[in-house]
Amino acid sequence: MSEAGKKRIQAYMDSLKLDQPVSVEEFHQAVKSAYKDRSTQIYFIWKKLKELYPEVDANRVIREGSWDFGLWQGQKIADKLGAENIGPVEAVLGQTSKGGVLTFEQELLELEDDRAVKMFHCCPHAEALAELGESPETIKMFCRDMLGHCDYAICAPFPNVDIDFPTTVADGEGHGCAMTITRKK
Repeated sequence: MSEAGKKRIQAYMDSLKLDQPVSVEEFHQAVKSAYKDRSTQIYFIWKKLKELYPEVDANRVIREGSWDFGLWQGQKIADKLGAENIGPVEAVLGQTSKGGVLTFEQELLELEDDRAVKMFHCCPHAEALAELGESPETIKMFCRDMLGHCDYAICAPFPNVDIDFPTTVADGEGHGCAMTITRKK
């Protein structure tokens, strides 16, 4: 490589300021962008499945893949805490991180032994689909019929809880995603 090429590389790497702390806003935007990219990738896979293989139920493929991804995540929580030890509080906190709180603008509303509620005020998935020009109906369907199955699957390994989303950002009704986890009776 030429000396000029090496200098260009070094100048670009220096411009990234990788040796400096990242602000909360930079972190928030980076993680949000990654989530939007993931949603966009899934969207284009869904569209291509429908185009190339119209006989295949593309919604089911994405739904089942989302379920398997969520089940994998939930199993990691169950392995760490013990599935039998997970109640509503542990289920919500096991799915809560700094990145998630910032990216989805999450707010813990309830943390009780029998019920825990986490509100997502922002949804990068819905934002990405809106930026792609999708209709409110398609955005809701993508959430409720496909991507949302990940969240339900996360709780599948936990025998003591049920999960529900009475509202979501994607519903288009001005409400956040109300992740509601209750103890099974």
